Amino acid sequence: MAQIAPFAGIHYDPNRVALSDVIAPPYDVLSPQMQDELYARSPYNIVHLMLNKEMENDTPADNRYTRASAFLEDCLHSGVMVQDAKPALYEYIQRFAHPLNPEQTVHRRTLFVALRLEPYSNGVVLPHEETHPKAKADRLDLMRAACANPEPIYGLYEDPTFTVTKSLDADRGDAPPMLTAHYAVEGNAEGETHALYRHTDDCLIGDLQEFFDMRRVWIADGHHRYETGLNYQRERREADGTEPGTQHYDFLYIGLSAFEDPGLVVLPTHRLVKGLSASRLDDLPLALERFFTLQVMTIDAVRAWIKQDVAGQKRFAVLLPEKAYALTLRDPAILEAATEDDGHCAAWRQLDVTILQTLVLDRSLGIDWQSLAHTPDVAYTRDEDEAVQKVRSGEFQLACLLQNPTVTEVRDVASAGDKMPQKSTFFYPKLYSGLLVRSLK
Repeated sequence: MAQIAPFAGIHYDPNRVALSDVIAPPYDVLSPQMQDELYARSPYNIVHLMLNKEMENDTPADNRYTRASAFLEDCLHSGVMVQDAKPALYEYIQRFAHPLNPEQTVHRRTLFVALRLEPYSNGVVLPHEETHPKAKADRLDLMRAACANPEPIYGLYEDPTFTVTKSLDADRGDAPPMLTAHYAVEGNAEGETHALYRHTDDCLIGDLQEFFDMRRVWIADGHHRYETGLNYQRERREADGTEPGTQHYDFLYIGLSAFEDPGLVVLPTHRLVKGLSASRLDDLPLALERFFTLQVMTIDAVRAWIKQDVAGQKRFAVLLPEKAYALTLRDPAILEAATEDDGHCAAWRQLDVTILQTLVLDRSLGIDWQSLAHTPDVAYTRDEDEAVQKVRSGEFQLACLLQNPTVTEVRDVASAGDKMPQKSTFFYPKLYSGLLVRSLK
């Protein structure tokens, strides 16, 4: 099954730079404004490697990818970054306030390893999202130029007895972390704390390799980068004339957390809609009542209502500028009839995003699955306050709020060989980039 290996990580020298100035969220959540802010924060910020700026005068010999490669080489040459002498497994602990309950402090443990690349068809590494060619081409160009994995992808594994946690705790003891950083988070006074520990004990590494040899890995974040790793591996094999083996490019840098980790937080992605006709909005209550029990509430009341976890109930909220609709699915048979010929597994058909898309967006608002991928009239946000603000300001006509998805849903859909609909899950917080880089040389 899953084969893991230690690697000699490249990391910043904490005596040369403050880690909080040089780490960053992953490339795929950075807005242009955030990219500018990271550039300004430090000339050594990891954004220079993972998301170098595109310039008007870029050429094949001097472009964002060649500059990223030069940045990594310069950091190593100057000593701003160093590479560990001995391969290791790295334990990463994030401490943060729960986004839905800021009074609760949460810890999440992730194990950084090199994971043997496996085609999805082997059933060892399981995806849960679709990918797009443009994003994979970008990451492949960066991997070619830098000859490195600049940041980890994120995967999940099953460990109901917390074997990995116990093993890491026993090996680490009271040793201090090799790297620590505190990162400010907007709207969160405490921010996030990042701690990285290095594990080099051969017995521990062997035990964990044996543990994962009996496990599968579910990709949580980083599908594009995983498939890019497969493409890069294919290129290098053809160029080098090698067979599958233990070359650096046969493995990919990944962070692994247990499904059972109490700090594993998954947030919903809410929908924002505009471009609806006046008649469509007028008829919306009647259209929704075909499928849902409908209650009219204030916006504040419906936001509290949807957070109530009532066993067996599928709940949604539709926000308008001055009121909201609380929706409860009348009968599961309604959904079965609407999705019986779609070719998806039973777990996929029970997802909240599936129900919302099928019965609210498609059947009630006229936005079908096919047009969803191309229309500018549907946007997404993980911030409930932002959804309310954008509707009240008139930027969007309505918002659809969902309950929290669960990691069990991700596991069940992927295990059935299916994939989640677009914008189904958001694992919080993201694995930060800049703690480690893995060389492919």
